[in-house]
Amino acid sequence: MKKFWRCHVCNDIHYGIKPPDVCPTCMVEKAYVAISSAEAKKICSPEEIPMTTEDFRNAIGRFTEGNDFEVNPDKKKVDTLLNGIFACEKNHGMKYCPCRLIDKDFEEDLKLVCPCNFRIHETYKDKEEGECWCGLFKRRK
Repeated sequence: MKKFWRCHVCNDIHYGIKPPDVCPTCMVEKAYVAISSAEAKKICSPEEIPMTTEDFRNAIGRFTEGNDFEVNPDKKKVDTLLNGIFACEKNHGMKYCPCRLIDKDFEEDLKLVCPCNFRIHETYKDKEEGECWCGLFKRRK
């Protein structure tokens, strides 16, 4: 069963079956303790921190650095997808892929938060021009 974990040194929050052996933020070994979801939420969001479409565009650009995929060079398509991602966040509370349906099962729906694990999908792994489900990311040439 997944839980929330908090590093007792730097307050880094991790959600998973078990905590990391080493905190990726402060590099302290065996520093995590299990906490409630309410505590995790309070630590993560003491105040609302808005993210603009441009902030997210920059974040996904950094996400692709050093990977075998890139943000789709079709700016118009990316703009449309980003609008859909932000509409999902407004309507459902998370940046879900705009091309996939959520089923209101939190664990399953987490798999649809952008960027999802698109490398396992047939649209990416089985095609030479591989791309994520909605086409936001494409395999580098």
